[in-house]
Amino acid sequence: MSRCPKCRSENIRRSATKNWWERWRKEITGWRPYRCRACNERFWRQIGLVGDERVRRDRSAPSDPPNLRGTVLARPDPRLQLDLKELDRFHPRSEKDDA
Repeated sequence: MSRCPKCRSENIRRSATKNWWERWRKEITGWRPYRCRACNERFWRQIGLVGDERVRRDRSAPSDPPNLRGTVLARPDPRLQLDLKELDRFHPRSEKDDA
């Protein structure tokens, strides 16, 4: 079960995106906002996380064709990590976005 990063409670729920930036961020990064019911902390987690492990939704998905590796048509490496703080520096957040 996922936990709140602040109080470690398991009593969390999905939180709605607040604006176009958060909707775009969710679509691009594969992370979604959550809110803790115990301490009201709002945080982002990867979509499809169970506990602390990534769950692959479609186990029958085919692998990339070998002839696409190293080209612009190849799928991005899923192991690449996005720096969300670096991404967010392009969109200054107001206090009302956190509410």
